Amino acid sequence: MAGTTWEYGNELQGNGDPSRMDVFNGCVVLVLAFLAVSLGILNLHIIRKMAIFHNAFGWFWASRTVGEVGLNLSSLLYAAPLTILQPKGIPVELGFVLFSLGYFFGCEACVMHQFVSLNRFVAVFFPIKYKLVFSKRLCKLVILLCWLQCAVVNVAYYAFPCNMVGYSPQHYDYVFVKCDPVMERDYSVVGTFVNRFCLVICSFTVVLDLVTLCRILYINKFVKVAQKAKNFDRDVRFFAQVSLSFPWKKCFPDLKTSIQNVTMVISLLLVVTVNNSVSSSSKLLKATAFNSFILTSVNNALALILFNPEVRHKYGIRFPFRTYSVPEPSNPSTSKSWKIAPRA
Repeated sequence: MAGTTWEYGNELQGNGDPSRMDVFNGCVVLVLAFLAVSLGILNLHIIRKMAIFHNAFGWFWASRTVGEVGLNLSSLLYAAPLTILQPKGIPVELGFVLFSLGYFFGCEACVMHQFVSLNRFVAVFFPIKYKLVFSKRLCKLVILLCWLQCAVVNVAYYAFPCNMVGYSPQHYDYVFVKCDPVMERDYSVVGTFVNRFCLVICSFTVVLDLVTLCRILYINKFVKVAQKAKNFDRDVRFFAQVSLSFPWKKCFPDLKTSIQNVTMVISLLLVVTVNNSVSSSSKLLKATAFNSFILTSVNNALALILFNPEVRHKYGIRFPFRTYSVPEPSNPSTSKSWKIAPRA
C-alpha cells in the first residue's frame, strides 16, 4: 500500500497512548479474569475435597476447570495489562505463544464441556449402566485424548502457512496476523474452520441437554419409582446446575435446565462473527466476544458452588430465601410445587 509502512505483526502492538476506553476495557478483563481464576481454583478444591464429586462428573468438570483457569490466566497476566498500558515493541513471537497457550486451554475447556453434558445425559437415561459406561479408566482416556486433540489443533496454526493469530491490545481480541502487506484475506483459515466446527458441536450439545430435560420431566411426572432412587435428585441437580425456585415455577414446577451450554454457544457465535478479523467488526463487538468466554467460565464455576446444597452447606452459603414444597390435595407425597419464603 502506497504511503504506508508495513511491519509484520503490527496487529499485535499497542497504540502507545492508552485511551480511557483502553484502560476501562483492560480493567474489565482484569477483574473478570481474576474472578474466573479464583473461582476456578475454588472449584478444583471443592472437587478434590468433597466425595460426591469423586466420579466421572467431577473428573470431567475438573478437567474443564483446569482449561478455563489456564485460559483466564493468560487473560489476567497478558491481555489485561497490555490493553491497559498499550505498549509498542511487543515481540510478535510472544503474542503467538500466549495465544497458543490460551487457545490450548480454552479449546480443552470447550471440548470437555461436551463430555460434561454427555455425562448428564447418560446419568438420566441410563442410571444403571452409568458406572459401567463412565469407568475410571475410560474417563482418564477421554480426558487424555481431549488434551491431545487440542494440542494437535494448536499445531495446525503453525503447520499451515499464514494462519497465525495473537492478542491485539488495540482491538481487545485475538486477531489474525497478515504475513504479506498486499494480502487481501483478513482471517485465519484454520481458526475459521475450528471455530465453526466447535459452534456446530456445542449447538448439538444444547439439543442433547433439551432431550435430557424432557427425560427428567417424564420421569418426574410418570415414573413414580424414580422418586425413591437415592441419587436421582443429585443427577438432576448436576444437569440443572443453574436453577432457582422463583415464583414462576408454580406454573412450571419441573422446569429445570442448564444454561451453561447456552452461554457457550453465545460466546462461540460472537467468536465466529468476529472471526479474528481486524476490519470486519467493531472494537465493542471484539471486546464482547473476548469477555464472553471469561463470563462463561465465571458462570460455570459459580454453578458448582451455588447450586449444590452439599457445597453450600459445607461453606456456609445461604440464599436470602428458602424453598418449601406445598402438598397437592390429591397426592401430598408426590407434590412438586414450590414457593419462596423469606428466611427468618
